[in-house]
Amino acid sequence: MRAAPPPPELRSRSYERRRKRRRRRRILLASAAAVVFSLTITSVTAVLVHRSSTVGPESPKVAAEQLLRSMAQNSINEFEQALCEPKRYQASAILREFNSGLVDFGQELDDISWRITKETRRSADEVELDMDVTLRVVEKRTGEPDDRPFPMRMQVVQDRGWYICEIEILTL
Repeated sequence: MRAAPPPPELRSRSYERRRKRRRRRRILLASAAAVVFSLTITSVTAVLVHRSSTVGPESPKVAAEQLLRSMAQNSINEFEQALCEPKRYQASAILREFNSGLVDFGQELDDISWRITKETRRSADEVELDMDVTLRVVEKRTGEPDDRPFPMRMQVVQDRGWYICEIEILTL
């Protein structure tokens, strides 16, 4: 419990100075807390607005190219950005599955080339791409290159840009 202030006739100059200093200090601390709170709210809002306003690839072909280029470079970040929102949390597993399933042990992926053979529009927001994808793998021991064809079908959907939702490797 705080002590009651002395009556006005007994107050000294030093008491008044201390009282003013304490008051200034409280105002300064409250102002600093308000500034920190405002900056925090502003930065969180800016991050959320930036994330929701980013636009993806402008066409299905560009989305497919981004995905295949990221596979060639083994770049998980680019691979994730090419996938639709529901599939992004699975990006590392999908990339790992493709790399282990398409390239044998003792080989490494050197390059990927592709050609879109058929583009089928399912709706205004969905396109199916049939592609001839050729993987160039190199035998690590001998350095001998080997070209492997893999026909693929990709389902591309539009949601603030075009994103890949399904990837299917067709049988030869």
